[in-house]
Amino acid sequence: MALNARWIKLGRLFMMAWLAFFIYPIAALLTAGFDRSSQLIGLSILLVLALVWGWFWLGVIAGPGQAFTVPAIVLVTVLLVIFTLRTPPQYGSLFLYAVIMAGAGFNWRRGVPTVLVLSSLAGAVELARGESITNATGQLLNEVLVGLAAVAGRLMIEANLQLSLAREQIARLAVGEERLRFARDLHDLLGHSLSVIALKSELAGRLINRSPELAAREVQDIEKVTRDALREVREAVSWYRQPTLAAELAGAREALTAAGIEFRSEQDDATLPPAIESVIAWAVREGVTNVMRHSQAKRCAIRIINRDGHATVDVVDDGRGGLPDAGSGLRGLEERVRERGGTLTAEPMPHEGFRLRVTLPLPNSSVPADRVPA
Repeated sequence: MALNARWIKLGRLFMMAWLAFFIYPIAALLTAGFDRSSQLIGLSILLVLALVWGWFWLGVIAGPGQAFTVPAIVLVTVLLVIFTLRTPPQYGSLFLYAVIMAGAGFNWRRGVPTVLVLSSLAGAVELARGESITNATGQLLNEVLVGLAAVAGRLMIEANLQLSLAREQIARLAVGEERLRFARDLHDLLGHSLSVIALKSELAGRLINRSPELAAREVQDIEKVTRDALREVREAVSWYRQPTLAAELAGAREALTAAGIEFRSEQDDATLPPAIESVIAWAVREGVTNVMRHSQAKRCAIRIINRDGHATVDVVDDGRGGLPDAGSGLRGLEERVRERGGTLTAEPMPHEGFRLRVTLPLPNSSVPADRVPA
């Protein structure tokens, strides 16, 4: 699952839920016969620990207070040493809170040594309050494993962030490459023609007084070159506006694979009319573009079926879902679909993911688009 704001929020709430374990030392302080002074000190330490723990996950990690990572860990460590030494061994240890903060708060080069140091300190404190070597060693190993798990969690989050940035960069590069290709093609088409038009216009201007017949001939040539250039531009734009389905599926596979998204496609063998194939190809292009830009998905599937007089394409991903933004690409696709008498549906899936579905009636078919089975 790709990282997004919702999962970050859930992760922070999950870490806040760890404060539920404080109920055991609180119950011990209130019921195990401690004197009033010891109870007040112990409960005060636990209260400060809870406040620092909450502040660490809500305001320090990936928040505005990242500079306070070291002070927060040091403060929690000191409080835990005091609290542990003031309570009997049978009440256990809370040192894993400091170890988790160290593993999550530092990069792995600093996090691993810090986890080892804090785990060793936890074992030494256990020995200082009367635990056996066996129990102290077990405590040390437990803290090491928990701390290394926190380090691994941070590495996974960083990898997700890098993957999201890479997907966005790939999408931007794909758009930029398409613009460059279009500009290059227009230059190749119009560069020569416009140069000829400029030269002949200059020549006609010089001849218009001396030899009107030659000037008129040059103007006729200018008209011919202009019409030819206009025809070539129309052909080029028409090629861009009518992509082929095979080319779009191949491009989708290449782009999604480069972005680290698993791609799967299914297609009936029936041949589609060129006009219908063009709209289906546009739907594939728009759907794949949205998957790469917005979904943060890990898998994408495209299914194209020809059934009951209709052609239907589904572009489905397992990303974060949500309602789509009505961008120019989706609006343009909807216009093309309406021109062909079809329907377009863009909606989140029931559990997770998103689906873009386009249904078009085939020529000589009288079945309404909205009667095509799902």
